[in-house]
Amino acid sequence: MNHRIAAFLVLLGLFVGGCARQDPPLLFHAAAGQRSALDEIGAIFEERHPGTRVNFSYKGSGYFLPDLVRSREGDLYMPGEEFYFLQARERGFIGEYDPVADVPAHFVTVLITPKGNPAGIRRLEDLARPGVRVGLGNPKSCAIGVRQEKTLRRAGILEAVLANTRMSAKCIPELGNAIQHRGIDATVVWSSTAALYLRDVEIIPLEPRHRAVVRLPVGVLTVSRNPGQARLLKDLILSPEGRSIFERHAYAVDPGPVDEEGFCTGPGPTDLLMQRLVEAARVTQDPTQEVDEKTLGPLVGEVLRQRASK
Repeated sequence: MNHRIAAFLVLLGLFVGGCARQDPPLLFHAAAGQRSALDEIGAIFEERHPGTRVNFSYKGSGYFLPDLVRSREGDLYMPGEEFYFLQARERGFIGEYDPVADVPAHFVTVLITPKGNPAGIRRLEDLARPGVRVGLGNPKSCAIGVRQEKTLRRAGILEAVLANTRMSAKCIPELGNAIQHRGIDATVVWSSTAALYLRDVEIIPLEPRHRAVVRLPVGVLTVSRNPGQARLLKDLILSPEGRSIFERHAYAVDPGPVDEEGFCTGPGPTDLLMQRLVEAARVTQDPTQEVDEKTLGPLVGEVLRQRASK
């Protein structure tokens, strides 16, 4: 009997000790447009660190700083544009920041329409045509809204497009869904967002002078309750493995030169990303077409996933 009691106490101690070693979940504030890549990276991290769970808080980037100021909770931060990251740093929520090493990926803008392109959109300026139903992000809520406004102003068509605007989205998935369900005729989104709707959209690359490249820094928050584990997750995101995951979801890792406003200065690496996106939509929508890694590059997996889904 004494041996049984001793064995039970040993097992109880192991159980209690194991529970005590559970780390608190990491709270990761991230832009809604980054969900595809970060969900995959988070799952890999949890598999390699069984005692740590990653809880993502995805929303429009304009909401993060007010939430941080109010709650002072969170472990990592990766908004949809560097502007929001620098705001958090100025308020003391981000400590050290290396503007080169701490940027694992970039958003790139692209024009999308519903499948079949019923409004006959061919270029950015077509959004200003009378009768075209345009969707835009609210610049107070989401990073894509800020970038759309800059792009349209740069093209000299902001006021005309605002007159055509039929929705103001709080986050970028709302725009993708509106295109998917044909609620609008066209919008500008991130390439990584367009990649989620390959079966339902036409992808129209923007001219380099209107093609924005947006830096996506990641950092550990100074209010983190578990900075050690948070740094490990940040390291995974910044690693070659993490960067390759972003590429599989149509982000640009090395986008080439941009001007002071963040637009491409001419033909460059993002041209290849655009070619692959257009081909990915074509092949996804036509199951008789061969899935060829030579033309699709890292987007092969996304094409196969969407072909298999119903």
